Amino acid sequence: MNSRIILAAGIAAFGVLAPTSQAYAGSLDGGGIKSLFPGYFEATIQGYRLLFSGYRDGSLQGEAYGRQDRGRWFVNGNDICVSWEQWTKGKTTCGSISQQDGWFIASGGGSEILKFRRAPVAQK
Repeated sequence: MNSRIILAAGIAAFGVLAPTSQAYAGSLDGGGIKSLFPGYFEATIQGYRLLFSGYRDGSLQGEAYGRQDRGRWFVNGNDICVSWEQWTKGKTTCGSISQQDGWFIASGGGSEILKFRRAPVAQK
């Protein structure tokens, strides 16, 4: 699978953000997801590193391997939904979020899509 496809899949599914120092067990509900914003986060998908910011107003900004994009997030029931202007060509992807070993896991379609956590400081 080429790196652009892997990167796009991870970015499409990411939409999940980690809290500062709160401990969550199990899955986050819609209110828990909303409480995670604003923040700056790092994520990995199949070994690729993504950096992104999520804001309370539902906007996103991301960077991966020198490419930047803007997107939107919203909560649908207990799932978070995300779309990116370029990386997903506006297509929205939704999934649930759970916690495991200090990471938050985005899942959809019965499999793990992305791992993420709050980044300690903004990095470039």
